[in-house]
Amino acid sequence: MLDNTPPPRRLVLPPPYTAHWLPKGDAFAEARKRAPEDGAGTLVWHHSSSGEAPGRFDFAVVLEPGMPLAEARKAVLIGMVALADAVAAHCPPERDVRFGWPTELVLDAGRLGGMRLAVAPQTGEAEEPAWMVLGVELIADRNHLDQSGAYPGSVSLAEEDFEDPAAILESFAAHLMLNFDRWTHGGFASVAAMYAGRLNDDGAIGEAGELIRGGQSEPIAQGLENADWRDAEGPRL
Repeated sequence: MLDNTPPPRRLVLPPPYTAHWLPKGDAFAEARKRAPEDGAGTLVWHHSSSGEAPGRFDFAVVLEPGMPLAEARKAVLIGMVALADAVAAHCPPERDVRFGWPTELVLDAGRLGGMRLAVAPQTGEAEEPAWMVLGVELIADRNHLDQSGAYPGSVSLAEEDFEDPAAILESFAAHLMLNFDRWTHGGFASVAAMYAGRLNDDGAIGEAGELIRGGQSEPIAQGLENADWRDAEGPRL
């Protein structure tokens, strides 16, 4: 599939979402560009495979959290739970879906991708962001490699027999709504426990969304700054 091809198929999404296929480019950047005008529910997606680089399946969704940034930033953990649920729903039941703190997605001990967060510029911790964007990047294939075994730290959707990556996106959209509803009506702790249950290393998530491990804590913002699951080109192999 080349960057300038039409979408693989039409997405089936709940009413709050408006999908935009991106024939070429960066879904995360495009969602940030659209966010101020198009608003919450805007969803951009892109799938590329050139044979000269890792194939990518990317999507990004615009949020309008309606709460101070310090609280709203926890949405990235809500998003990770939704992403794990979506991937788990479309892979064989024996596959293990885990997290590397805070936004790395690991499938059977191989890095599949992760999530990024963007916030409207110049938003203070006590201010409500005009918008936020959750961006997901997954390794669609590693067809450019002569020997995929030379990169045991990563895995791709193709290698794990995901025949319809768009189904992951559809499930993610539904699970994201479900987990935001859980946060709103049941409190953050219940979703935080779901996130902590998938951590690669033992740890707990505090009320502010911080990682608590070995008597130490790390805020989400710091974890996002330190995240190393991707490089300038996308998810690391």
